[in-house]
Amino acid sequence: MSVIVIGAGAAGLMTAIVAARCGKAVTVVETRPEPGAKIRVSGGGRCNVLPSRVSVDDFHTKGSRHVMRNIVMSWPLAKVRAFFEDDLRIPLKDEPSGKVFPVSDRSRDVVEALLAALRKSGGVLRTSCRIERIERRDTGGFQLVSSDGRKLECDQVVLASGGLSLPKSGSDGAGLNMAVALGHGMVPTYPALVPLLSNERRWNTLSGVSLCARVKVERDRRTIDEAEGEMLFTHRGFSGPVILDMSHYVTRDRDVALRVHWGGCDVDDWSSVLGQGGRATVASTVRRHLSRRLAALLIDHAAIEPTIRLSELRLTDREQLADVLSRFVLPVNGSEGYATAEVTGGGIPLAEISPQTLESRVVPGLYLCGEIIDVAGRLGGYNFLWAWVTGHKVGRALAAAG
Repeated sequence: MSVIVIGAGAAGLMTAIVAARCGKAVTVVETRPEPGAKIRVSGGGRCNVLPSRVSVDDFHTKGSRHVMRNIVMSWPLAKVRAFFEDDLRIPLKDEPSGKVFPVSDRSRDVVEALLAALRKSGGVLRTSCRIERIERRDTGGFQLVSSDGRKLECDQVVLASGGLSLPKSGSDGAGLNMAVALGHGMVPTYPALVPLLSNERRWNTLSGVSLCARVKVERDRRTIDEAEGEMLFTHRGFSGPVILDMSHYVTRDRDVALRVHWGGCDVDDWSSVLGQGGRATVASTVRRHLSRRLAALLIDHAAIEPTIRLSELRLTDREQLADVLSRFVLPVNGSEGYATAEVTGGGIPLAEISPQTLESRVVPGLYLCGEIIDVAGRLGGYNFLWAWVTGHKVGRALAAAG
């Protein structure tokens, strides 16, 4: 039986390699002239191919977390890593951040190894071929129609076309539209792992400043998630790992607040710092923990005179400043959107695919993998892991289907 995989990204290439190695006649069609666009640009061109550890808490979905966990763990992380190191011959290294990169720090090494494995397995790659729609044949199987009118026929189809993030890489939502046209529902999509925006100009003046911060996500004044890590100010708002990891709450629900503990310190920590008394000024004290520009902005926001000595600071002013330094609500009014988002949240519901094979429950013979499914991971190689695991799962299912 013949298979066409739509999308030559991480999930699509993994699917094709696994299925072709098991004897399936596999063709991968890719919109762009070169395959693996997101792999090539990931990690600043270094390719954060995997995380060094994984748990179900590293992913989010609107669907069943139990199903999501079973899929993620169906190909253990150690075995995924062995595939790259032993099978593809790509030496990997762990970094203190928990991210795993090729020793060469070259993303093209990953793409070239995957393409070499595809060729060796007998799989065929067709680039510059945009599929516009999928039609079910009365006699079984599918007919795919390309943008130039060409028609391709196959017995099974794999949608591995990604979501909407980084559209320059070829991910423009076409696969999602095709799935919906065939009868699938869709969890509303949203940009994730994306920088956030602020329309308050004074924050934009901090562009280039970075620091450690603890960020809490609050809904109705209740904390629903929190993380600590590097935060970066941009000329348009906020970025850095801790902001990117929390961004999906803002872009998905919009009824949350991001509350920041500057420097990772809580209210008691800051109260202790400010309550030491002495001749040091408020400004010099806060600058020992935060950058000069950020310290000045926060002290001004608290309406405190920066030159006042700690020994002269009134209790009410000390409490006000400690609150600003430890429980500050970021003035966020949006995100940079899909243009810079690293992944798309939402997509085809988990409930509409078989957890064992990732075959559609709506359209027999149609399989889905990677970003098109309503599962997104946090920063650090988790979305690549999801792509590798789901591609591997679909490849094995295709082989088993005969």
